[in-house]
Amino acid sequence: MILVRSDVIAKIEEHLAGRLGVEGLAAWAFDRFYEIDQGDRSVNPEDAEVVADVLDALMFADNESFAPDEADLQRLLARLQQP
Repeated sequence: MILVRSDVIAKIEEHLAGRLGVEGLAAWAFDRFYEIDQGDRSVNPEDAEVVADVLDALMFADNESFAPDEADLQRLLARLQQP
């Protein structure tokens, strides 16, 4: 199974729209990061760096000291949307 940029974008947008809590966003990101690390999921080589960086930023979002604010999330979205 391949994780694509649009999957990550959709989760961030779901959170920003209030349909996914910060705990759910962090858990989702952690699960995807772990799946990639274990070889159970892959990422297109050209997307690997950006997806890994964004997942890393999101997987501890439920910890106040690491939580990205709305501006941070918008920056992550912008980075994911760049070719």
